[in-house]
Amino acid sequence: MMQQRRMITWGIPLLVVGAGVGHGLLDGGPVPEEVKVAWSDPLVERDLDTIASDTLRVLVIEDPLTWEVRPKAVSGLEYDLLRRFAGKAGLHVTFTPMHHPDSMLMALQRGEGDLIAAQWTPRPEQRQWVRFSEPYRYVRPMLAVLREDPVPVAPGTPVLKAAASDTVELSLWSPFVGSDYAFDEALGHNTRIHVDPAVLPEEQLMSVVMGRHHAAIVTDARAAYEADRFPVLEFTGPLGEARPLCFVVRRNAPALLGALNTWLEDADEKEARRQFIAAYEWSIKGPGALKARNMPIKGDSISPFDEVFQRHAHVARWGWELLAVMAYKESRFDTTVVSSKGAQGLMQIMPRTGAKLGLDSTAVVSDHIRAAARYIAKLDTMWMRAVTDREQRLRFVLASYNAGPGHIIDAQRLAERLGLDPARWEHNVERAVLLLAKPRYYMEPGMKNGYCKGSQVFHYVRDVTAMYSRLKAHKRATTGIAEARSGTGSPE
Repeated sequence: MMQQRRMITWGIPLLVVGAGVGHGLLDGGPVPEEVKVAWSDPLVERDLDTIASDTLRVLVIEDPLTWEVRPKAVSGLEYDLLRRFAGKAGLHVTFTPMHHPDSMLMALQRGEGDLIAAQWTPRPEQRQWVRFSEPYRYVRPMLAVLREDPVPVAPGTPVLKAAASDTVELSLWSPFVGSDYAFDEALGHNTRIHVDPAVLPEEQLMSVVMGRHHAAIVTDARAAYEADRFPVLEFTGPLGEARPLCFVVRRNAPALLGALNTWLEDADEKEARRQFIAAYEWSIKGPGALKARNMPIKGDSISPFDEVFQRHAHVARWGWELLAVMAYKESRFDTTVVSSKGAQGLMQIMPRTGAKLGLDSTAVVSDHIRAAARYIAKLDTMWMRAVTDREQRLRFVLASYNAGPGHIIDAQRLAERLGLDPARWEHNVERAVLLLAKPRYYMEPGMKNGYCKGSQVFHYVRDVTAMYSRLKAHKRATTGIAEARSGTGSPE
């Protein structure tokens, strides 16, 4: 594979730059000259026998692929794997988050932790200080950028101000940081790679989502985990060779390392590990611009219920085509469908909301459409003061219809905190609603409604508004043709 030199802005400590010229612990690369640092040597004697009578202390980063606190739960791939190891070994285990690799190594040598789980790749200089387990997986670099968006950015929108097209961000925690790794030519000849020592990999990727950074290099594992949550992101690659992810222990804990490696090499555990990894991966869509879905139009009719939509459109205060598009998006015009969350009927109204709107078990299709129209009008009134622009307000109404107004109020508050326009949907509040799928955002103070599947809201608003615009354009076109044929239209 051809490798290209890159202009790199490091601004990072000796731990990352190091003196190594090899490719890591596992490939037999040369050992650099001894580098003395504060964490060079173990400062305690704690091996498996002591740990077994006490606690296996794991040092982690706050990250969904390592360790992440959720309401009333903890998750994370490395967390799941090490809990399984501890269970097999009969060990009590605790997890302590750390915020810098240097601090993590120092805590390990002091005995504040016995094992590091931080999606860690061995680097040549580190072989002097610590020991590494066998790999539990391999990862390769991917480039994350914002997809091309057909919706233009409004003048003055702050979301894209800080993006620099010649710079790619790389987290200090990345397996691909260091003088012993070279990206292949697909990254581009003049790319600047900037390593930020202050942010975790997840935070770095969220900066791309918000448009504050032009691009970031992430692992293919992170790309597979985040692709479904963030449709605005495009992942391309891989951009280089695979790196192993390992666990880290002190040099004077050979029994712990041996038990860990025995567990990692067990055939049954390898199969179980594949299943754990699969649970943290989704398919990555190919490159391309953001697209909104369309709906079929046959002649002048949109659905079997056009007359009913027309009858109740005045209640919603929008064109009847909006009701038709929403029904198509919600149920594909199936009056019997019930969602996994209990939403019912043509307009997919939740029973609790339906009861407030006068729906009961005897309701017919007309009642469901009238209730939806009333709910749309109610949401429109609710957002009228906060979002004065009528077209923008429609986006907030649709988002509230899909996810509930509480989540959209949270998204609006979050957008304002992030320096975005809380009264504008595209490129602003729609980005914030995507972040509500992440605990670090929906657990912030003031966020009252918890987790929201923001990607669903994002697609819903974009699809409905796009289809509504197309239907109105189709109606104007067909009306013009009809008038021309009848001789009532304006002469050309």
